[in-house]
Amino acid sequence: MGAKTELKLLAQKQSEHHWSPISGEELFSADAANDYNAGVLVLVEMDANHQLKSIQDATRQLVGILKSFSRMREKFRTQEEEIEGWKQSLIYQSQELTRREVDMETRVEELQTLETEAEKIEQQRQEFEAMRDQILQLKEQMEQDRQQLEEGWGRLHSNQRELEAGLSDEQVRHIEQLLNQLDHAMVGSAAHPEKLLAGVDQQHLQLNVAWQALDQDRQQAQQQQVVVDQQQVELQTAWQAWRATQDSLNQTKLELRLQEETLALKTEQKTWLSTQLQVQTQLSQSLRQIKGTGGDHAVDLQTLRNMPIEELEAMVDKLNRELVKLSSFVNDQEEELNYQLQTIEELEAKIATASEYDQLSLTGELEDERQHFRLLDETLEGQRQTLKERESVLYFHQDVLHQRKRSQQNKFHQSSTLDLAPIVEFAETEQQKQQQALQQLERELNDLQASLQITCNTVTDASTDQENQYHHLQQQEQELEQKKAELAQLWGKIKASEDLLQPIQDTLSALSGQVSTSADGTHEHPSHLALQALKQIFMEIGQGSNAAVG
Repeated sequence: MGAKTELKLLAQKQSEHHWSPISGEELFSADAANDYNAGVLVLVEMDANHQLKSIQDATRQLVGILKSFSRMREKFRTQEEEIEGWKQSLIYQSQELTRREVDMETRVEELQTLETEAEKIEQQRQEFEAMRDQILQLKEQMEQDRQQLEEGWGRLHSNQRELEAGLSDEQVRHIEQLLNQLDHAMVGSAAHPEKLLAGVDQQHLQLNVAWQALDQDRQQAQQQQVVVDQQQVELQTAWQAWRATQDSLNQTKLELRLQEETLALKTEQKTWLSTQLQVQTQLSQSLRQIKGTGGDHAVDLQTLRNMPIEELEAMVDKLNRELVKLSSFVNDQEEELNYQLQTIEELEAKIATASEYDQLSLTGELEDERQHFRLLDETLEGQRQTLKERESVLYFHQDVLHQRKRSQQNKFHQSSTLDLAPIVEFAETEQQKQQQALQQLERELNDLQASLQITCNTVTDASTDQENQYHHLQQQEQELEQKKAELAQLWGKIKASEDLLQPIQDTLSALSGQVSTSADGTHEHPSHLALQALKQIFMEIGQGSNAAVG
């Protein structure tokens, strides 16, 4: 009873949750420890002088500490598993987002390449158009030069024929009549020179009438020449205005082609954006499903992690079988949709080569097939969405099953409150940005289509006006050429008449002088010589006329 029990100090409490071991062996005796058996673990409280203040059994407190440590260890393990699962999910989502981003960058690069190629093609097309316009202008200029050359040759030949033709039949008969009258007058008045002189004077009067008629023809020709020259200037001005308008129309046509190509590029960009928006929407839906807010197909993570692994495997197999059936059904529907599209294309090809009567029946059949295609496509769209949701659900179950099989324990204690909100928010933000970009592009397309329609109408109207103006100017040019030909004939007639009347005038003047001299008794019958000279001139002109006619 008097013996003291020795206590061995093992550890010293530094703080509420921190104990530090004591190095070496530190023993001390205490009467209060006599109530405890050997080997019992006790807690002692000592003062600053290492004197025992109190002692108590450490079993309950130690059990509490061990339980707390066990709970903390289990909590740490659970948190580690939760973090690992969260990291795996984030890695998958990050990989998926990276893949989508790479796809988007690839498509952007492809679009930029297409735009660069389009710019090169447009530049080559502009060079080709410029070269073609130059060739057309040269061809048109050559054609105009050829026509002008042919017209010049025609006018030259016409003038030559007019000059060679000399006098008309009526003029020849009139001059022959005058010469015969002179001849008869000279024969009948050989002994009476005064009568012959009176006859010559009478011929002078008739010749003066012919000269007056010639002067009137010359005045008329001069007036017509002024009118023709004025019309020529006006026609050239009209052609210059037409060519300027045609150049402006060609520029407008080029702008129309540029607008059409821009519309095609933006339409392709819209298709690409629509595809990207659809992918982004599907990604957002998948993230919401994983988060637990995906609608009818949302999955309770806690339930999956708490159910027996055999039951989870059976559920995965069931989902897989259902997905295979649904996928097979959707594939069959897709194949039927492709057959329907082929039927539509075959009908369109038949309509293109069919007669007008057959086109009526084929058009109705084509409309029925198109209606069937639209209904089938609309029905299949929902099935496609369902298939994608089922694939997402199956993948999620497989992911949970894979994580549980990798775990060392039979239960996967991971919280169902996995925070995917930042990723979902980011995906939805990107979706909104793409939606806004698509809406902006659709507005630009609408504006471009409206502008394209206005430009197209302008080009059509201007082309019609230019075509009509071209034919009108062609007609004016033909009429002007006809007037030029008629004017050339008139000038030829004037020249021929002048060439005839002048020798007659000279001969009559000489004859008048000779008759006057003969009347004075100076010469014997000089009028016969003058008359023979006049007939010789007329014969030369007549021979030229006959030769030209022949």
